[in-house]
Amino acid sequence: MRNLSRQPRPVFLFLMILVLGAAAAPAEPVRVDNGATPAHGMTTAVVTEQWRAGGEDDEIFFGNVGRVALDPAGNLLLLDSQLSEVQVYGPDGAHLRTVGREGDGPGEMRQPNDFYVMNDGLICILQGFGGRIVKLNAEGLPADEGSFTPAEGSGQFSVMIRGLAAGDGMLLAGIKMSFEAGFNRQTYFLTRCDAQGLELATLYEKKNVIDYSDFVLTEMDIDFIWSRMAVSPEGLIYAAPARNTYEIHVWNAAGTEERVISRAYESLPRTDEVKAVQRKILEGIGANYPRPPRAVEIEAVAPDLTGMWVMNDGRLWVQTSRGDTEPPAGSWTVLDVFDPEGNFERQVALPGTHDALRDGLHLLPDGRAVVVIGALDAFLNQQAVGGEEAAEEGAPLEIICYGLEL
Repeated sequence: MRNLSRQPRPVFLFLMILVLGAAAAPAEPVRVDNGATPAHGMTTAVVTEQWRAGGEDDEIFFGNVGRVALDPAGNLLLLDSQLSEVQVYGPDGAHLRTVGREGDGPGEMRQPNDFYVMNDGLICILQGFGGRIVKLNAEGLPADEGSFTPAEGSGQFSVMIRGLAAGDGMLLAGIKMSFEAGFNRQTYFLTRCDAQGLELATLYEKKNVIDYSDFVLTEMDIDFIWSRMAVSPEGLIYAAPARNTYEIHVWNAAGTEERVISRAYESLPRTDEVKAVQRKILEGIGANYPRPPRAVEIEAVAPDLTGMWVMNDGRLWVQTSRGDTEPPAGSWTVLDVFDPEGNFERQVALPGTHDALRDGLHLLPDGRAVVVIGALDAFLNQQAVGGEEAAEEGAPLEIICYGLEL
């Protein structure tokens, strides 16, 4: 008689494989799907001007201020990518110092793309081409320089576009490139790095190939999370990968995706004026390629999300195209606010007469707002696509710092 107790049990083994496989699989991120209407409706913020800089009567002249940051002492730092320097202002608006300068030596830079301040006050400036990270201490003296170092593909050329401090490390976004036979093969990436720029974990990436024999620069091909990323004080990472899907992914400090936040939203059709502006922006971007595109193609609708910030209280503030275009009377933009769990809590209208299309908005984690008046024109002029009229008549760039109360 056969000993049946020693025979394999296929059904039992199959079930065990399923159980072990399920245990090894990563947990699915929690979805927080919101409707179109916030739980607490719309609030108009109380906006108080605290100080301003630049403009016609200031000794400080700005070229193109595209990024604003706070240091641990509460000082406000402004990156001027055109003049290759950082202006530092105290909490009361007093100008403290200018750090950095144009050049290739220690502490020097050339038209940097972005910057951020580490927890210890170290200022990290992204050179852009070549992945160079220029580091300055709080007083502006050169510190140990870093560079973005991919975990794989060391032969690739890297362009750094955006960066944020993330705990003791960095969150970097840019483009890895390789060139062969007239093709530029690109990988757009969002990655966690250590304090020196060594890649630790890729959170999101997108592929794009440029054929220089028939180069058409399309807005959708080069779209990425550049303005749709943020880091919370606790190190949570927020990013919206899709241009026209209101969906924000949240990773913890270890790089594990924990949550997806969404809300019902209808993409905004662009007006002819907005299309013309976007065409100029693409022409300016195209001028940076080794061979200019024969044409540019823009999208018929605006991107859903255009800005993202996390405050010290853990709330996520989101700027949208509809909020910029359809604010209530007396306001110039409306921001969506989500609580730390991802629930659509309220909308906040910012009163005033600023132009959301041409003026840049930057929210600070302590609840202040900085408006860069003329930000779009400054960018277009730096890219040499602003036009003669804009170059001759454009007012000097002006910075206004506001306090916000709800």
